[in-house]
Amino acid sequence: MGCERESAAHKWASYTRPSGLLIFSVELLALAEALRDDVIVHELLHERAPNHGKLWKSLMHAYLGDYGVPEACLRAIVSRA
Repeated sequence: MGCERESAAHKWASYTRPSGLLIFSVELLALAEALRDDVIVHELLHERAPNHGKLWKSLMHAYLGDYGVPEACLRAIVSRA
């Protein structure tokens, strides 16, 4: 998994629950596949779990395993921007 990005948008993606609208930053295309997967799954799960509570965390774990590693990497990329 690569974290070699020098700049990134503050938000990688967003989900609007009432309309079901998903918005992804074009900068995701420059990231490693595992990081893109993390962002995409993260946002898709908000359809079932609107916040980052227990349900959302268990779904993230079920789909991605240790999702904390890519999420920490994404935060590090943003903080370097």
